[in-house]
Amino acid sequence: MKKILSCHVIDPTNIGDLYSAPSHYFDFPGYQVEPLDIRHITPENIEGKDVIVGGGGLLFTRFHDSFQKLVRHKKHSKLISWGIGQQIYGTNKFDEVKNFDYQPYIQGFDLVGIRDSDYLENWVPCVSCMHPSFDKKRDIKHEFVVFSHKKFQLNFPKLPTMTNNHRSIDEIFDFLGSGETIITSSYHGAYWGTLLGRKVLAFPFSGKFYTLKHLPVIYPVKKWFQDKFKVSIFNKTLFESPYEDKFLCNQDNWRDYLKDCRAYPNSLQENRDRNLWYYSKVMKLLAS
Repeated sequence: MKKILSCHVIDPTNIGDLYSAPSHYFDFPGYQVEPLDIRHITPENIEGKDVIVGGGGLLFTRFHDSFQKLVRHKKHSKLISWGIGQQIYGTNKFDEVKNFDYQPYIQGFDLVGIRDSDYLENWVPCVSCMHPSFDKKRDIKHEFVVFSHKKFQLNFPKLPTMTNNHRSIDEIFDFLGSGETIITSSYHGAYWGTLLGRKVLAFPFSGKFYTLKHLPVIYPVKKWFQDKFKVSIFNKTLFESPYEDKFLCNQDNWRDYLKDCRAYPNSLQENRDRNLWYYSKVMKLLAS
């Protein structure tokens, strides 16, 4: 039996990456599918296999060498990208997003699907839109819910809150769906919230938030700063130490941006249709 290597980031603490592999949602008849963390590519483990690189912000310098290895050692294999996207850290990077150079990553691929909406030639949104849990009806219970990225956290103490290191995607969808408006610093929080028909206010930490086709309202974060652990007595700080992986931002006047938030009721079907279209292209290529 022929084999397909499903390459993506396999990180159990990142729910978005875990559910962004096409092999979770589509069958590939006649193929045995093997998962592989894209960071662990070697000539030996791709030999004789077709490769689908799927999901996440993989168009980033950290993964450039992995893309080069795939192209360099492909031989007679077919290389396919599916729903991958750019990642430029920093919040005021709109011009860089518009002018992003995809070629160093996708040159040598046989079929290219990019989740960034400006990539009109083969725009293919994150395949997690195919998850069956989107079809569950959810009632709104809260005016706002807060869904934070585990590193870039939002501080709204009086609002229902969850982070993206939560392990159950069904529980995440239930949480997001319980809010009329979702306040989030997570790309997938913004994406999934939109697909659930909710309004979204996003606090971006990278340029990828600007690449969503159904764009949320973007709060103008100027800077994320490192949170600190403090020991204080009578308002005097005795000791403080920065958290290695926890950042905060200013959230002043966030309510001023709510008036522009809107729902996109057709977004789920549009994203699913596009992935079904791309699946047919992938199967045609694999059969050639």
